[in-house]
Amino acid sequence: MKIRLGAVGPEDSIEKIEREAAQFEDLIIIPFSYETTEETKEIIQENKSKVDFWLFSGQAPYYYAQSLGLIQEHEAGYPPLYGSSLLGELLNAQYKHGAIIPSISVDTISTDEMDSFRRMVPLDELNVYALPYDGYLPSEEIVRFHEKLYFENKISAAFTGIRSVYLELKKRGVPCYRVMATELAIQLTIKYIREQLHSSYYRKSQIAIVGIERILNPAQSEEDYYSYKMKHLDLDMKRLILHYAERIKGSYVQIGDGLFSIYTTLGELELQTFEPLFELQNQSLLQTKLPLRAVVGYGRTAMEAEQNVRQAFLESKKTKGQVVFCVNEDKVVHQIIENEKALTYNQRQWGEEWLAKFKAARISPSIVSKLQSISGYYNKQMVTSKDIATWLNSTERNARRVLTALEEMGLAQVSGEEQPGQRGRPRRFYTLLF
Repeated sequence: MKIRLGAVGPEDSIEKIEREAAQFEDLIIIPFSYETTEETKEIIQENKSKVDFWLFSGQAPYYYAQSLGLIQEHEAGYPPLYGSSLLGELLNAQYKHGAIIPSISVDTISTDEMDSFRRMVPLDELNVYALPYDGYLPSEEIVRFHEKLYFENKISAAFTGIRSVYLELKKRGVPCYRVMATELAIQLTIKYIREQLHSSYYRKSQIAIVGIERILNPAQSEEDYYSYKMKHLDLDMKRLILHYAERIKGSYVQIGDGLFSIYTTLGELELQTFEPLFELQNQSLLQTKLPLRAVVGYGRTAMEAEQNVRQAFLESKKTKGQVVFCVNEDKVVHQIIENEKALTYNQRQWGEEWLAKFKAARISPSIVSKLQSISGYYNKQMVTSKDIATWLNSTERNARRVLTALEEMGLAQVSGEEQPGQRGRPRRFYTLLF
């Protein structure tokens, strides 16, 4: 599994990140350098579909992007500034000055790290003016903080974690030094990101079993139960269950009379949510008058998932009404009463030029946005018409038309062919370029 890591920050910070990331073979670093923090907005908007995770150079671009709602906590991170970063730069400054610097100003580093720094530097004569802050603070305010202290003769030098502040202070004649994340901080951050993404990937691959049971009516006579009418209704119910199994890409098995298991993965259930399962129960009751009991069991192995399905059935039989019980690998029982929200596709902000291309290609922007979102969810850029047909719940013929349109617009390119069987034409596979 290759991880596409989008590195965002000043050019020198990006180079440092690339050097530290080179030791990880499963990482593909996609660099995005900027001159000012505010350029982060455009970078993310134009390249969000190209990366699996955002690694920012520091606090400023991370919280700036978060404040605009461009990223969420689970899809981005940054290496923090530790007291050791400041210590290294302070020693460098002392060497350049040829003397002990009596007072300095510092920004961006947290209060806890500043306390750690003071414990590392037992210099009573060193006076430190700190500007710790949460979130994002415009560079102009940080510049004013350092400049005011310097021209009031309260400090001899300023230490900043932001490149634009460093350049502006140098321009205004304030002795300034740049504090950057250490190699160790970058390595630890990258390792955490890798573990987080690999964990998410394997979690999506976890076995999930959907158990479905027809609820018998105790008032029904034996004659009615074995009638042809009931058998026809039973077939209609199985057809509905089969459609649901197809929707979650599951393997459908009938265990006994009115008892079914659908083997799938946790990732597929999360993608579809529980809404189709409630829909199955409603349609069965509406079309066949046969109520269904539905449960879900997760597990690290198929046996564990089956045991959890049985446990979920026991819990479900204690409750009346349309409720879905889930038992996970830790034996924790969840009771789902209301339908969860369906997958929300990221509606990309297409400009007038793109809208004209969509119109010419006779394809809806919402379809492209849906494909962009699902390919990102599966971390899959190499696709065939069969994949697209499955994602869009359409025919392969329609999927080929969609892929041809994407190719014409430069959003996909042919990467090769595969032979689906002994007969028939080779099937092309494409690389999506969202």
